[in-house]
Amino acid sequence: KMAEDLSALLEKLSLKPEPFILQPKFWEDEGGGDVPGNCAPLLNRNNACLATEAAANKAILEQTAKWPSLCGADKVTSLPVVQPVKGAGTSESILWRDAERTFKTEPYQQQMIKVLELVADGDYHQGMGYLTGFLLLLVPPGDVSKMLHCIGTDEKYTPGYWKGQPEAFVRDAMVYMELVKIHYPKVAAHLEKASLVPEAYAQKWFVGLCVHAMPFASLVKVFEAFLSEGYMFLFKLSLAIVGAVEEKMLATNTAEVNKLFELLRLDAKVFKDTETEFFENIVAKAKSVDLAEADVKKLRNDSWAALQAKLEKVRAREQELKDEDSDEITFSDEDSDEEDEAGRLARLAAQ
Repeated sequence: KMAEDLSALLEKLSLKPEPFILQPKFWEDEGGGDVPGNCAPLLNRNNACLATEAAANKAILEQTAKWPSLCGADKVTSLPVVQPVKGAGTSESILWRDAERTFKTEPYQQQMIKVLELVADGDYHQGMGYLTGFLLLLVPPGDVSKMLHCIGTDEKYTPGYWKGQPEAFVRDAMVYMELVKIHYPKVAAHLEKASLVPEAYAQKWFVGLCVHAMPFASLVKVFEAFLSEGYMFLFKLSLAIVGAVEEKMLATNTAEVNKLFELLRLDAKVFKDTETEFFENIVAKAKSVDLAEADVKKLRNDSWAALQAKLEKVRAREQELKDEDSDEITFSDEDSDEEDEAGRLARLAAQ
């Protein structure tokens, strides 16, 4: 079932026709003015990539104007009707809360919510909000909704990632770990010794596409490569990140899990945005990683089968517990914060 003509729908939602950075008052309202530290949370890692003067952004906007066509969004004329996310239309909605964690002022928060409500189909993952926020800076809101539709449904990209319990991501985290064992066996052993499972940290790279983990200049290149290459680029990027932090990781004691986390998440405290070369090298290395798609597909199929077998055991055990105890077992839903979710996925993978 398809929605009404998209252009009419976007007009009805009164979404602005230009990217956020071209909308009047954006920098005044969101950029922190004379105190850049007071900027919208999303802009924390701008690192002077996007400028307050429109003319200075001309080259980058010419580049991002081509993004919809990279993923086929330029051919989308209507969107499927979606199930509203829990609490839709109220401030109780996870979409509202994520918009508030992304932008400071209501005009931009509301546009972000409207775009998400067009595409989030009854379920949601914070990573979707990360992508949406960053895309809205550089691409008109109507085109962002079409891009999200393509990324979330086309097998070339990451369908199944944007769910409260994203099994597709858990599968790819398992694949990533197999690739680390092949390419960086010492790191794989170190992570195993520290009991650090990828579900707990790799969401930043795979589901959130490194938003909040890299300065904007490098992030633009990550988005462009992902839109061009699809999911394969995410595996290349993950290996490039591991390669970039390998030395520091192996020098960190496996008992210092927090420090290992900071390295894997490319924490701004450890890797300053001003260390441009470090981030640029990761993106360049990712583009040159030699990875055969046929091998990755086989690993994906094997990991999916292993995950489903694991889930079957979990479900059987849950049923046993229900049968033993008439009290209803409650599970946390998509409203839980990212850390809770990471923990939940980690527990799932460890079953």
